[in-house]
Amino acid sequence: MWFKIRAVWRRELLDSVRDKRTLYMMVLLPIVLMPGIMLLGPVMAVRQQESLAGQVPVALVAGGDQLPGLMEWIKATGALAIETAPPGSGPEEWAQRLGAGEVQLVVELPPDARDRAAAEEPVTVRVVVAGGNPRSARAAALWGALLERYSREVIAGRLQARGLSPGLLEPFVVEEHDITPPAQWGGRILGMLVPFFIVVWAVAGGMYTAIDAGAGEKERNSLESLIMTPVPGTVIVAGKALAVATIAMVAVLLLVLSTSVSMLYLLPRIIGAQGWLPVELSPSGLLGLLATMTLFVAFVSAVQLAFSVFSKSFREAQAYVTGLMFAVMLPAVYLMFVEETGAALWMYLVPVLNVLLVCREVLQGTAGLPQLLLTLGSLAAAAGLAFALALRAFASERVLFRT
Repeated sequence: MWFKIRAVWRRELLDSVRDKRTLYMMVLLPIVLMPGIMLLGPVMAVRQQESLAGQVPVALVAGGDQLPGLMEWIKATGALAIETAPPGSGPEEWAQRLGAGEVQLVVELPPDARDRAAAEEPVTVRVVVAGGNPRSARAAALWGALLERYSREVIAGRLQARGLSPGLLEPFVVEEHDITPPAQWGGRILGMLVPFFIVVWAVAGGMYTAIDAGAGEKERNSLESLIMTPVPGTVIVAGKALAVATIAMVAVLLLVLSTSVSMLYLLPRIIGAQGWLPVELSPSGLLGLLATMTLFVAFVSAVQLAFSVFSKSFREAQAYVTGLMFAVMLPAVYLMFVEETGAALWMYLVPVLNVLLVCREVLQGTAGLPQLLLTLGSLAAAAGLAFALALRAFASERVLFRT
């Protein structure tokens, strides 16, 4: 029987690799485009931060003569350039200059700032920023940090003049220690991205192969000759499912590999770090990850094949598979941004959800054996059920030859 299954498998693989759409989804997107897309955002953010860091924001200050000591102190830091508001100008003109980008910040000191400071009373400082402008936001953050530092110096001077210690205002000093091993940081980064790509590309990688294996055969009118061959339906469905799973698994492995290299090696070097970002992945964890990926790909491939056989046209099958992709994408996007902790055991019985949880836990080094076994068992059962549905659809003449 295996010889016959292999013959169907080889035929489907040959037909698939001749299809440019399958090659794009299996090779080009995982190796070239997806790493480029993932690296583009962080690289642009780093480049923008470097560009902003090389510029000295200009703060337009009205009433700066009230606190000349503050103005001279800020100028001496070199972090902000202080421009005095011209006499006779008002808030409207300042806002126009701020909106035009001539200045990045407008600071207004009250007319009684000198008197309030001399009386050791709080001075209200009005800061105007241009919302949505990164340079203006950075200028506001710099102004806040500088003003906080200057305020501490003023408070320390006032306390010293009274013979008091500045420690009176800081009864606690917090020392933070991170117990996370450096090797877990790489796992956390991969744990955010890799599970998402596994579940999505398990669908996308073998999508065209699955559609062509069922609905494509119907449109080409080659399904009748295939059924007339003296081969059991189980063999034909198994060969087709194996071909879909092979294409999808290659696509998933290539994507996981390219993602890992991009995030752990290329990205650190682009942003100025050297070497690889460390990851702590045990051999047993790697085997568990591969087993989870394999069973999930088998499950998804059987579901896609069942949809394809049930469909009466290529477009109908494409619509079903697209719906399946969105169905796996929703929980993947959710867990991509949410740190799910303490998941209940029943969640590891739900396909897609269990794959996301187990893959992330394996990459972060926190996977447990009960959770892994539940996941593998549920995926194996789901894959068997999906294959049975595909076989039943293939054996039904009403489904197979419907128009």
